[in-house]
Formats: sequence, structure tokens, C-alpha cells
Amino acid sequence: MKKFVAAVIAAAMPLAPASAAPCWKKVAVEAAQIRDFEMMLMVSALRCRSTGSNFLADYNRFIREKRDALTQVNDELREHFRSVAGPIGALGAYDNYVTSLANVYGAGAEGLACRDLQSITDAANALPATRAALLELSDAAGTTPHLSGARCDVVMAIAGQEAEQSADDVETRVAVASRSGEE
Repeated sequence: MKKFVAAVIAAAMPLAPASAAPCWKKVAVEAAQIRDFEMMLMVSALRCRSTGSNFLADYNRFIREKRDALTQVNDELREHFRSVAGPIGALGAYDNYVTSLANVYGAGAEGLACRDLQSITDAANALPATRAALLELSDAAGTTPHLSGARCDVVMAIAGQEAEQSADDVETRVAVASRSGEE
């Protein structure tokens, strides 16, 4: 019965109104996390250049060597914003998102000194130039993507949980009703 109720809910999901705000799909969440990580390094490299931990040249090397993976991430983010804001509003939505990321790190990366960020940049430079490697390092660095909406996987997990609870309620009512009919 649980599977049936979950299947009915899953089948009805695509029928949601087009006006509903699109959620962040896994690929876009990962892209946001990597972009957030890269933005943290960029802003920090600019902030730290007048300190004893000037790693701006190392950051620039990171950008050159990981360009393909970073371009892929940006393309994935642009696609997310195209689905949210449409083809005309996508560029503005993406620009606003990136600007807000820069502002997050303008006062520094919480809990990380310039020396720490230089070490993270060194680690990034030692990685293969792949999206997967960047995602793994951004996870290790504790980067959490700043999202402008809900994650699809969280929404689906909640919907699945509600469907499971509803199925349990139905099964309980059926069992109670059948016992009542036996008396």
C-alpha cells in the first residue's frame, strides 16, 4: 500500500503548477557549492594579498588549470537560473547570485585565516582538473552552498516521508476497520 500511495504522489508531481518556484536539483546544488568554494578563494586571495599570506598568484594558477571544470560548473548554474528566471532573466539572476556570494566573503571566510585559505588553495592546485575533485575539496573545506530556494532532494524526501506516513495511516485505518467488521 505504501508503494502505491508513493507512486500516486510521484505521478502527480509533474502536474504541479508552472508558477511553482523550481527547486535546486542535485547537479545545481553541487555546482553552487563549487562556485561558492571558488568565490571564497577569489575574495580571500584579494583580501589577503596585503598580508604575509599573499596567495593571489596561486589562486590565478588554480583558475587557469581548472578552467574547464569551473566553466562546466558555471554553465550548470546558468542552466539552473534559466529554469528559474527564464531565458531573459537568467543572466541577471546569475549575476545577482554571484554578487551575493562575493558579498558573503567580503568580510572574510568564517573561521579561516589567510594562511588557512592559502593552504586550501595549495590543495586545490594539487587536485586533478575535474568537477568531482573540486566538489570533494569543497566538501572537505566545509563549503555550504548559499541557495536561493529549496533543494529538490529535500522536498522529495519530505514528500516521500509524508507519503509513507499517509500510507501508514491508511493501513492503520484499514486494519482497524477490518477488525471492527470482524466483531
